Amino acid sequence: MKYLRRGYQQATPFVLGIGQRRVGDGFQRFGLISSTILCTTVLATGLMIFPQGVLAQDWVPELQEVSGETRGRSDPIIIALPGDLDSSVLSRLAVELDDIDVTAFAVTEPGRITINPPEALSTGEHVVRLIERGEDGSILERGAWFLEIRHSELIRDLSATADLAGEVNGRVLDGGIDTPPQHVTAESGGNFEGAAGDENWRVSLQGNYLYNSQLELGLDNRNFDFGEYRLDGDFENEDFFAGLTAGNHDTGIDSLIMSGFNRRGVSLRAGTADDRISATAFMLRTESLVGTRHVLGISHDEDRIEGASVSVRPIEALQDNIVLTGTYYNGEGSDGGFGIGTEEVINEGDGWSVAADTLWFDESLRIRGELAEATFDFDGKDEGFAAETANAYSVLASLEPFRGATLGDSIVNWTFGVQRDQVDTFFQSLANPSLQADRETTTFFTDFFWDEFAAQLRVDHQLNNVDDLDFLPTDRTINVYFNGNYTPFVEPLEDGSLPWYGQPFFGLTVSVNDIERVETSSDFPEDDADNQSRSVTLSTGSSYETWSWNLSHTLYTFEDQTAFSSDSINNNTGLSGYFLIQDWLTLSPSVQYDVFEDKDLGKTNRTINLGISSDITVIPEVLTASLSYNMNVRTGDGDTPDSSSFGGEVVWTLRDPEPNKLGIALAFNGFIQETRNDDFESLEDDVQYQAFTTLRLSLPVSY
Repeated sequence: MKYLRRGYQQATPFVLGIGQRRVGDGFQRFGLISSTILCTTVLATGLMIFPQGVLAQDWVPELQEVSGETRGRSDPIIIALPGDLDSSVLSRLAVELDDIDVTAFAVTEPGRITINPPEALSTGEHVVRLIERGEDGSILERGAWFLEIRHSELIRDLSATADLAGEVNGRVLDGGIDTPPQHVTAESGGNFEGAAGDENWRVSLQGNYLYNSQLELGLDNRNFDFGEYRLDGDFENEDFFAGLTAGNHDTGIDSLIMSGFNRRGVSLRAGTADDRISATAFMLRTESLVGTRHVLGISHDEDRIEGASVSVRPIEALQDNIVLTGTYYNGEGSDGGFGIGTEEVINEGDGWSVAADTLWFDESLRIRGELAEATFDFDGKDEGFAAETANAYSVLASLEPFRGATLGDSIVNWTFGVQRDQVDTFFQSLANPSLQADRETTTFFTDFFWDEFAAQLRVDHQLNNVDDLDFLPTDRTINVYFNGNYTPFVEPLEDGSLPWYGQPFFGLTVSVNDIERVETSSDFPEDDADNQSRSVTLSTGSSYETWSWNLSHTLYTFEDQTAFSSDSINNNTGLSGYFLIQDWLTLSPSVQYDVFEDKDLGKTNRTINLGISSDITVIPEVLTASLSYNMNVRTGDGDTPDSSSFGGEVVWTLRDPEPNKLGIALAFNGFIQETRNDDFESLEDDVQYQAFTTLRLSLPVSY
């Protein structure tokens, strides 16, 4: 509660309100001390400062208590005033709610002021102030109260939101389509979220749903079903925290044996409030699930994993700098393979990892290391060969030498580092299926951000056949990637417009991939690999008040020294723009020109793609339209068809969607596509078209 008071240039008596007392479910300041102090400028922080004698000091307001046990979101706020208060004082009173003047929503009458907020207050703490303004501009804070808004005695916060949308489509025209959809179809989809909580606990539910009148397009051949959903419950006090999550979620564990594993299941977490010790236990399905076919996803032993991860900060003095993490899992699931009779192979596996992550020198230096081991039965549990056990490790060191530094009044962020990863040939984890096995990789990287310039550079050196197996070849791969962007700041002209070159930007992206076989396999000693691919992309453009443009060119080359694949060169140039013609019309044209040359065969293919789209406002917020046209022309040595398409939609909005109010719109949309090439025969018709009338409904729900 801070007020900026007037400055005084002479000795002026003033009084300070120095105390506070409980009033109902809030508090009120009280206590006055009179004094005379010579000052030039007075800043009052949490104090009342005003010239004595300008405002009367002989009355104290009171916050009226609510009739129930808690103050609700829509309950009026009533401030009791002395019954004999002079009417001239009433006209000088103002009310603030969370530092916003709400006097316009207050009803002042003898003995009371009733404030009816324009909308329901959010749960939690709010501040109400009653202020009296003097005729000379002086201000007196007559009272200030904290209000605790709750949904009920047990629940402080309760909210529910949903974004529901659906449409009914009627096909009124079609031609050239062998299997058109039903004449009348309906579909709907949306997200929902609800939460309840108090100071120490919170429960939330979120998810989505999908409805489709065409059974074959529904989830699990159902017209209606919930897609993904998640339930969270958390508790925290001064000593510890605990939580539970059920449904589709990622536990947040990031290691060599488990990373980015978003699946349906159940996980528990707990730890100390200071984060010295934390643990997560999980039981998750190995395949991705949508729909309610398996509510929790952990009912089948053959399709789930279970395990735990524990993090410890062992040194109290360095608890923000050193964290040790151990993770373990075991379970069963499929890696997508099929055995005899096309039966899905159920793999069995387990794994562990230990990692240390440290920060030094005000977090400018990071050093991290991890060691992992995984056991995996590739041909299925209880089948054929025994399970394979393999190891992996990762070491990372990164430095941010100018952390927090500035250059030219702009923050400089420069990070560089090196990372070494080794994953054995037969390393496989059910909880990290995307991890690339059989590689020794050394990576150098650097990221630089400063004001108008940003750049990233990454260089990888990689070898495979980590286990040095005779029947596997050994390849060396070198990858280089660079991306840089420069957006200079342009000072507007005196009239506020931009110079002729607008607000430009420039970009450069370069990538190089070089593969070389350093040792052939004993089974196929004649096989070789030696190829290089390179690409360079230059981009530039500029923005103006009512239009913008973007130009890019990409050069891609591929060379194979073994002549196994054809050498080729590909040039692609693209130009696009955006134009605000009038307030009711925008145009977005684009053109792409692509030339592909097969150097070994001596053939060249050219493709031109032209497109333009527009948005038209006929009646603002009522009648709008969007149109688009695309033409694709191919020439050269290939025998491919040309095509063109035109589509559009007209929308008549009967009522805009508002919170808890249904939005209704009618639309007419359709497309027509023509495919033509004299030398190209197709089973489909040369011309295909469809048109629909659509009723759209949307309802944003908020509580």
